[in-house]
Amino acid sequence: MVETKPEDHSPGQMVAHLIRSRSESGELISRGEILRILLDHHLLDGPEEELPDQGETLIEEIMENNADIIKLSAVGEEAHFFSSRFMSEAYARILIQKQSDSLLLIADLVRRNSALYPRPTPLEIFEQVPFDLTKEEVHGCLSQMANGEEYQDIQQTRSSLGNIFLFSTLHLEPEYAAMLAEWVDVGLADNP
Repeated sequence: MVETKPEDHSPGQMVAHLIRSRSESGELISRGEILRILLDHHLLDGPEEELPDQGETLIEEIMENNADIIKLSAVGEEAHFFSSRFMSEAYARILIQKQSDSLLLIADLVRRNSALYPRPTPLEIFEQVPFDLTKEEVHGCLSQMANGEEYQDIQQTRSSLGNIFLFSTLHLEPEYAAMLAEWVDVGLADNP
């Protein structure tokens, strides 16, 4: 089978390929970026004032014809797209939240981990992919949380190794969170 290049396809196929390629690279693509690419490559025809509407229609058709192409957006933010072939919706949501509000991103993950699993969240996780926050950014968020009334449920505990874990008091008692942090940080390593 001969693989064709994206430019050998229709504009819709090219955009679907672009979304998939970005997703495979661990990135989202915004609606605005898709429209700019379509315009820059002269892939839309007609009067200039109608081109954005044509782009919107094309994006909707792409989603209808490609079940793996999914649209996500944070409240008040521009829509972004990803392919479920290469990225989970949970991962995509982290990327969107990271763009809009790191503070809320940290709080939401800590609350979700505390409620669903239940487990505290290692602080260092926020310095890793897909979060990619710096140590300074993470500690800045923690300082803001300490001063923000809506984040008073986010608390810290330390394992005997000195590693910090975050948990939500809405879902975990402090003593239980401390025991779980100790188990994750020390107990699991000592009990393979």
